Amino acid sequence: MSGVRVRLFLTCWLVYVLHFATDFSREHYLVLSMVEDHSYALDKYYGLHVDIFKNPPNAPVQGAHHGANPGISMVAAIPYFVTRPVVDWIVNRELAGRQARGDTSVVYRDDRSRRVEFYKATRRMGLDVRFGLVAAITLGLCMAPIAAGSAVVMFMLLGRLGLTERRALLLSLLYGLGTPVLFRAAYLNQNLALGMFAFIAFALIWNPGPLVRWRATTRLAVAGALGGLAFLSDYSGAILMGLLGFYAWWRQAGERGWKAGFRDSLWYLAGALPGILLLWQYQWASFGNPFLPPQHWMAPVRWIEVGYQGVGGFSLELFRMLLVDPRFGIFVAMPLSVLAVGAPWLARRRSALLPMRETVVCLGLSVALIVFFSTVQYTRLQWVTGIRYLAPLFPFLFLAAVPVLLRLPKVLGFGMVVGSVVISWSLAMVRNQGTVVDNVRIAMIEGFQLPWLTVLGKMSAQYLPGLEGKPSALPWLVLWGVLIWGVWAGGREGGKAGEPFASPA
Repeated sequence: MSGVRVRLFLTCWLVYVLHFATDFSREHYLVLSMVEDHSYALDKYYGLHVDIFKNPPNAPVQGAHHGANPGISMVAAIPYFVTRPVVDWIVNRELAGRQARGDTSVVYRDDRSRRVEFYKATRRMGLDVRFGLVAAITLGLCMAPIAAGSAVVMFMLLGRLGLTERRALLLSLLYGLGTPVLFRAAYLNQNLALGMFAFIAFALIWNPGPLVRWRATTRLAVAGALGGLAFLSDYSGAILMGLLGFYAWWRQAGERGWKAGFRDSLWYLAGALPGILLLWQYQWASFGNPFLPPQHWMAPVRWIEVGYQGVGGFSLELFRMLLVDPRFGIFVAMPLSVLAVGAPWLARRRSALLPMRETVVCLGLSVALIVFFSTVQYTRLQWVTGIRYLAPLFPFLFLAAVPVLLRLPKVLGFGMVVGSVVISWSLAMVRNQGTVVDNVRIAMIEGFQLPWLTVLGKMSAQYLPGLEGKPSALPWLVLWGVLIWGVWAGGREGGKAGEPFASPA
């Protein structure tokens, strides 16, 4: 990998780590259970998260589980498995110190009662430090590298499309830091991760330039494995996996004819099978049926009576919310995505930056996922954590938007870039459950902040009393600025944006 790509990766990784959010999601519990108990069962965590439920009496297998696919938890379990001895040492040392001091303090200053009760419960159970460390590990060694890697792939694609190294680099930084990728990469989340898997698979199938010097069968098999991993991470990944499989056939058929294209695309299917089979194994072990999804067994919740477990017919209201809801609409949280609408008109020109076939794929995947989630009633709950369900579309919509962005008048284009960065950074810093504008307003009024530092200030009585109140984020921003300057201080020699990163297979 060239020096520029390494620096781009490290820059994005450092920024994601700095904006670490302490949210302990349902996916984290499965990480703990697999590594510590070698089990999918979550019985000992029952009651700590609303998405952890006990299997109904009619389920062939009993026990507590959560209503999500296991893919990203399985990936995140790898770094926790490696680092667990260090985590155990820190946790045991902390708990022994508390016992020696007779420390029973449980202070968490927050207006949201459920968060306060969660902290009190984990503190009483001696899980608070472990949960914090696991959240940090899965961010730093799983989500942040995956998201930073997608920025490098974006950089390489833009280079192969003919952009200069400087322009490709700036646009890739805009993708990684000036879109909600920065917001969603802050903690373990399957929606963003499956989008990254699908985007890298898309790049391998397309392989402009070439992007990699692998045999077609190898590329398609790896792309299939990534598609299967997307499906393993969430059922919405099945849409991306299937459409990318069609794209693999379409691409190969255009180059080698229909029959040869079909034979080549079977390698994609072969690569996807392990992810599909592993999901079936998880469902069989957890619920006693390999084919019914986790949502089939979950306890009744609001809207579950609509369609099948909350998934019903197409709703124009949900479609509108996904696009323009002020709290999580894709056009609101990621203004650059509006430009992707104009991509097909530019793709019709011979001088188009993004070919028509790839434009159709990027927008087709996007429309398919938006329509799918327009049938899912739980779309309404996105305000709890912000834009989420359409996170897989961030790289695809950005790539489609780039040709339009470059054609805009400079003043308008600069304004959109600045607005996108302001929104992205505000969301990542504040993480308020209000509207996108609320997040920007709070950031403007209250100044720089970091989510982990904000949370630490609320519970500092137990750990670092000197940070009580609202600790300043400025020293950390200055330190990180120095680190990022150090990353780039050595110059940018070492390769071009689209230079292939592998030797011939």
